Amino acid sequence: MKAENIKSFLRSFTKLPHLAGTEQNFLLAKKIQTQWKKFGLDSAKLVHYDVLLSYPNETNANYISIVDEHETEIFKTSYLEPPPDGYENVTNIVPPYNAFSAQGMPEGDLVYVNYARTEDFFKLEREMGINCTGKIVIARYGKIFRGNKVKNAMLAGAIGIILYSDPADYFAPEVQPYPKGWNLPGTAAQRGNVLNLNGAGDPLTPGYPAKEYTFRLDVEEGVGIPRIPVHPIGYNDAEILLRYLGGIAPPDKSWKGALNVSYSIGPGFTGSDSFRKVRMHVYNINKITRIYNVVGTIRGSVEPDRYVILGGHRDSWVFGAIDPTSGVAVLQEIARSFGKLMSKGWRPRRTIIFASWDAEEFGLLGSTEWAEVNKTKKVLIIFLVNREQICMYLRMIKNIFHYLIWFCFGE
Repeated sequence: MKAENIKSFLRSFTKLPHLAGTEQNFLLAKKIQTQWKKFGLDSAKLVHYDVLLSYPNETNANYISIVDEHETEIFKTSYLEPPPDGYENVTNIVPPYNAFSAQGMPEGDLVYVNYARTEDFFKLEREMGINCTGKIVIARYGKIFRGNKVKNAMLAGAIGIILYSDPADYFAPEVQPYPKGWNLPGTAAQRGNVLNLNGAGDPLTPGYPAKEYTFRLDVEEGVGIPRIPVHPIGYNDAEILLRYLGGIAPPDKSWKGALNVSYSIGPGFTGSDSFRKVRMHVYNINKITRIYNVVGTIRGSVEPDRYVILGGHRDSWVFGAIDPTSGVAVLQEIARSFGKLMSKGWRPRRTIIFASWDAEEFGLLGSTEWAEVNKTKKVLIIFLVNREQICMYLRMIKNIFHYLIWFCFGE
């Protein structure tokens, strides 16, 4: 294996955005398939599924606004993120959004709910006497999965939830925000799905592969789809919303982030701004879309019906240099290296499956659908490596590859 090859794959695969369900991600799948065939794998196939995905409305942008007593919008959050230097002419960058959010324009008082955990809502309702029913809540990312934040907000009676990344949770010490450093800039908003799937895969075909022949639920009945609007914003916009909040002070320092605001809870704004409300504008569209896994195999010489799986997802919200392509590039170099060994007469004891999963960002859809098709193989899988951000797991790689080689060759 060569580091320069990994670097080359990384650069090649991140030249353009490749969101699941888009033409560019399909072309990337075909590129990986072509390379695996060139490397000498026994097979490399595209395997498609038709799953429910979620995209922003191309003609009606999502945003959050503050409205006065005359219904006039006096503040709007940003529609888009400013492009990085050198990427001004790149098209098809999806605006910040939370996939599978409900559509809607709820309006109401704002309540700050910390991380939107169960214990946060318990403290608000049981200890502080703040009822979130009929309110729009704002929560910072972190601690729990964003889909659980939305579920907790729904259970608390909220009519919408705004998510943002607080510098207290997303800043490395003594590092400047981009472009002066590599910390998160205030204009950046974290995309992500807000499903509560619990491993169900495609929301319309839970437990079954999303193929042409499969019965589908109606979208309104889909598993884990939120019933309230959700939208992510950058911390610059969040600071403006939080600055106007009145009401009760935060209960303790664990409720305070690193923005220049008091982190008052609300509900509603303070002083002369108390008559102003927050309005959400979310117009996401859910639609059944075709996705493509790439599945390559090297047949085992002794136990061909026992499987070692090396996989990782390919789709990204935008360019995906770290998540997932740092993992994709390493997987590609492993496939190349194994192909080179095969050209010299080598063959593993057990079958190796290489997998480039699609639509992971939308709820692990590609890998789950493959598993649903191949349920009978699960007892025959003896080792699986599934990685997306290699830079986070450098200490683990030595042990992983030790076990990988053993399971490919060993008894």
